[in-house]
Amino acid sequence: MKIYNIKTNLEPRLEEGTKYSGNFDGDVHMTMGPISLYQFNEFASHGLMALRLFQYIKTKQGLVYGSKPQYRGKDTSHLWVYVDNKNLYDWVGLSQPSKWSLLKKLQEADLIEYETRGPGKMPLVKIKSPKKKLN
Repeated sequence: MKIYNIKTNLEPRLEEGTKYSGNFDGDVHMTMGPISLYQFNEFASHGLMALRLFQYIKTKQGLVYGSKPQYRGKDTSHLWVYVDNKNLYDWVGLSQPSKWSLLKKLQEADLIEYETRGPGKMPLVKIKSPKKKLN
């Protein structure tokens, strides 16, 4: 069994049969990092596709920042991630037109923040919603 790094497809550093170390083999079927029920409910009020986008963002935050030593054991839910069309469709089933309409809708609801970087480039997205209800 070979385990490849998500970003570079380099050969693994671990021996076969060792414990999961932040790399994955095959499809991604998980959300990495702690989930706030308040955030989950806020995204759920905007529909199933919003929840799928939330899952994708949380998973990307865990995969991108979880293996870096400076972020180990720290909260990464406020950090920016790229939202690309291919992985978004493969992992959670969201198409490119749905992505843009959801990003606009969720930014208007003040749940996320995104930056467009020009035509043909992936937007940067981060979750803006607080983890608990503030008065």
